[in-house]
Amino acid sequence: MKILKQEKKGNQVALEVEEERSKLEPKIEKAYQEASREIKIPGFRPGKVPADMMKKYINEEAVIDRAIQLLISDIYPEIVDSAKIKPVDYPNVEIIKLEKNTPVVFSVKVDVYPEIKVGNYKKITLKDRIVEVKDEDVDNTIDFIKKGYAKQQNIPDKEIVLNDDFAKIVSRMNTMQELKAMIRTNIEEEKKRDADTAKRDEATKKLSDLVEGDIPGGMVEREIDSIMNDLEVSLNRNRMTMSSYLSAVKKDQDKLREEMKPSAEVRIKAKLALEVIAEKEGLTLEAQDLEKEIEAIAQHYGKTAEEYRSEISSDVLDSIRDYMLKEKAIDFVISKAKVEV
Repeated sequence: MKILKQEKKGNQVALEVEEERSKLEPKIEKAYQEASREIKIPGFRPGKVPADMMKKYINEEAVIDRAIQLLISDIYPEIVDSAKIKPVDYPNVEIIKLEKNTPVVFSVKVDVYPEIKVGNYKKITLKDRIVEVKDEDVDNTIDFIKKGYAKQQNIPDKEIVLNDDFAKIVSRMNTMQELKAMIRTNIEEEKKRDADTAKRDEATKKLSDLVEGDIPGGMVEREIDSIMNDLEVSLNRNRMTMSSYLSAVKKDQDKLREEMKPSAEVRIKAKLALEVIAEKEGLTLEAQDLEKEIEAIAQHYGKTAEEYRSEISSDVLDSIRDYMLKEKAIDFVISKAKVEV
């Protein structure tokens, strides 16, 4: 494999690549075999059609295109390494020269990681989020528990007396005072988590606003794919399908993806900014922190850390490291931020 030309315009790299014809021939044969399994000719079983007869029924141009795809799939990692690029999308491939007994020449165009600048991330301003648990919050929770218990026992909730006996029935607490204290603590912890999430979301948005540089369209599309996948997982948990959701909100998938574009761009810019910050500030992960994260994930799936490690690929492990480093970077940004009431 040889790279004959390499040009970069903005965030797109265009390559002209040459490969020996001998590398393409087995891919052409494989492409014909794949096509033959889809062809139905009276008197022959699928995949058993003689080669000469089969080629009369197959679009040769489509076979060559498929063969080139198979070839690119094999040599693409080598192309990426030789060109020293970091793609963020699938490549667009076109044949330039395809003749018998001569090397194959094709063009490869692909979006690559953008070169960005990040403004002064040590001086962003965040809102102060005061966590307060009111008596009303506790009372509403107790009322919810009472109604749930009444429904379960099939009795009017007005008949239920909120005393120590009730506390013992619906919890592990011995008194109503202990039950209220436990509920207050739980609500406070939940509000702290919500406040922390809101602060991180705000910091993420502020960071994305500090990013200077163009974001490749392909990078945005892949991020939208990720958001769509998260949505589908969430819908499945609630026993809904994507098609039923789209029907309920009266949108098609293209419209939904278009609406997701602004949030996808924010997420990408924030991720890029966090990568820059982690490198600039020399942030690293401790081995024990990674182990704790793996143990937590494994526990979520009901596995031991050893079992989970044996099942995941190196790419998944890299993703975990990447996520943790970005979390560390955003913690750093928040620690430097000015907090306003």
